[in-house]
Amino acid sequence: MKPEDIAAWERFIDTNPGYFETVDYNVPCGPGAPVNPDHAPEIQYDHTILTQKKIDVVGYRGDAVTIVEVKPIADMRAMGQVITYKHLYAIDHPEAGVLTGVVVAGDIERDLAAVYATVGVLFEQA
Repeated sequence: MKPEDIAAWERFIDTNPGYFETVDYNVPCGPGAPVNPDHAPEIQYDHTILTQKKIDVVGYRGDAVTIVEVKPIADMRAMGQVITYKHLYAIDHPEAGVLTGVVVAGDIERDLAAVYATVGVLFEQA
């Protein structure tokens, strides 16, 4: 996360300390870029990790798993990231069950609240 994202996350956690029981940060998901089969296994692994998408926060509360994107402003890009990360995380973690997606931000861009609701991405104000 960038410094402005971290500031939004810290505001959110300060005002919602019980929102999650535990969290993981910078969670890799998806296959990453193809590896060179001639490289050593540890180089292939490092390449995969470096080229995978990264989820800002994965939050856990009971059996619920929440994919969280943190931004200063909840915009279309953040919404698309959550949708993408949910899809990739579900492939990587089929045991996860139902996933929810949240954008944590200081505010939401005009005209987007209804769109977020329609596609099932929550907005939580930081």
